Amino acid sequence: MRNGFKNQLSKLGGLSVLRGGFEVLILRVCGVLFLFGITVFLTNFYPAEEVGAYEFTRSALFLIGGFTILGTDQSILFFSGRFSKKEQLGALFKVYFKMVLLLLAGSIVLLILAWNIPDSVYESIFNDETSGTLILKAAACLFFYAITLLNTEFFRGFALHQKSELYRGIFKQLPFGLGLLILFLLREQQYVVEVFLLSYFVLAIISSIEVFFQYKKRVQRHVQNLQIPIKTVLKATIPIAISALGFYLLISIDVFFLKHYTDFETLAYYGTSIKIIFLISTVVNTISSFIAVKIANLYAIDRQKLQALVKNGVRVIVILTTVLSVFLMLFSKPILHIFGNAYEQANSALLILIFGHFLSSLFGITQVYLNMTKKQVALQYILIFAVLLNALLNFLLISEYGMEGAAIASALSVIFWNLLAAFWVYKKDNIKLFLH
Repeated sequence: MRNGFKNQLSKLGGLSVLRGGFEVLILRVCGVLFLFGITVFLTNFYPAEEVGAYEFTRSALFLIGGFTILGTDQSILFFSGRFSKKEQLGALFKVYFKMVLLLLAGSIVLLILAWNIPDSVYESIFNDETSGTLILKAAACLFFYAITLLNTEFFRGFALHQKSELYRGIFKQLPFGLGLLILFLLREQQYVVEVFLLSYFVLAIISSIEVFFQYKKRVQRHVQNLQIPIKTVLKATIPIAISALGFYLLISIDVFFLKHYTDFETLAYYGTSIKIIFLISTVVNTISSFIAVKIANLYAIDRQKLQALVKNGVRVIVILTTVLSVFLMLFSKPILHIFGNAYEQANSALLILIFGHFLSSLFGITQVYLNMTKKQVALQYILIFAVLLNALLNFLLISEYGMEGAAIASALSVIFWNLLAAFWVYKKDNIKLFLH
């Protein structure tokens, strides 16, 4: 099996690519492990109700943050490639500053909207008085959250991949982890949400200072005076924003439905199982990122080599996810026990999620393929169908089955959209994205 795995890597072109991204991969894994460490501390030393409030706020921030970010965090990479020459960097920073203004405007609009929604609406949706307050707090933090994500990707635009990964993982978790430790020592565990949101304020300030440093270091006084209309920026960001919103909805809807029918404690248990599943998606995303550029290049010049690349990429993903999924299934209860005895209640939901995400990994790289071959519109439609299916399944299942119902809805949705995307690509391009 070991030799077979090496052969698949070499066919990706493969070992050299992996060596080139080895430091980034290590930093990404360290970020995931750091998040797990913080979660273990949080679940063992904080009441489940506070953990659930944090999970709810986190999901709310991701969802409404998707409206605020408007795809700027991904489209900045497009502009980084377009204005890569030294004399053009001034134009790149002009794009960046216009994106900052877009984020500020979007954050203010969404904060005003969230503020003006009557308390009775929040109470009817979530069956309590607390959830509306948490959403307002998340809305107040939107700008700093969006700036942090934009800056993280902006570093990648300058090929500062290690710095970008540090902000994506360890740096993003460090202020929150330190804040949790301080709250625990002061016995003020009720401020978990405030510390979580404050960590983005700290990250936004620090990362923005670094961006300013890059501006002073890289932009020459005499540069090309390129004008970048705001319409050009929006044209690049809006399509990406629509797809991103679909993914944010897919990872958030179950949390909101679960809160409507249950309580914050149940959210704490379910949210922990979601973090464990994140390991599988990390494997898929890491391997996909290594071959993304090659997919774009081969799509235009050699479909036969493209099929070979995709085939071996999927095989590598399946080998890794099979090992990881089997391990997680065999030791699901002991793993959950690490987070606390009560968290073993999520074992059935965790097993369902593991199985569902493993099956979706058999289709490997559908998202990357669609994005790299200019099929973003098709991806948008597929995600819309997946979100509608997810919402319907959550509505039907959670009231009856609780966490397990949410897990079934999530698993079926992720299988559905990957299967539909793979089938559509096969019909359109005659390329097999599934394991074969």
